[in-house]
Amino acid sequence: MSMGTRRTALRGMAVGSVAVAAIGLGAAGAWAKSDISFSAGPHTVRYGSAVHLVGQGEDDNSTYNRYCVQQRSGNGGWVTLRCSRGGYNAGGSLNFSVRPSHRGQVQFRGIITEAPSKTSRHTSIHLASAIKRVLVS
Repeated sequence: MSMGTRRTALRGMAVGSVAVAAIGLGAAGAWAKSDISFSAGPHTVRYGSAVHLVGQGEDDNSTYNRYCVQQRSGNGGWVTLRCSRGGYNAGGSLNFSVRPSHRGQVQFRGIITEAPSKTSRHTSIHLASAIKRVLVS
């Protein structure tokens, strides 16, 4: 293989790989994007003290979305503490404090719920944050 042919082949491969990368990035832009963040603190509190909960979530799909904070104690089910107002192509944010009602480990998480409309009773969890654990002594 001559030097000129080798250079032409390398240029062709470079142009081809750039084209494939550009097509891949363009296709990635068509996907719905979700984002969620959540924090709870302090990690250890005395019984009767407040736990501060802060979080936000959003999703750009075409459903009605709300950001909610949930609590769980032991192996029980998740209980929703509070939800944002929500909206289409949105989510919301929350910033509030709670006082745990018993000693032991309490778990908190943020979720994004989605539904066909604001008044729909058919909501589902679209995305959940990592679980934050707080020890109440």
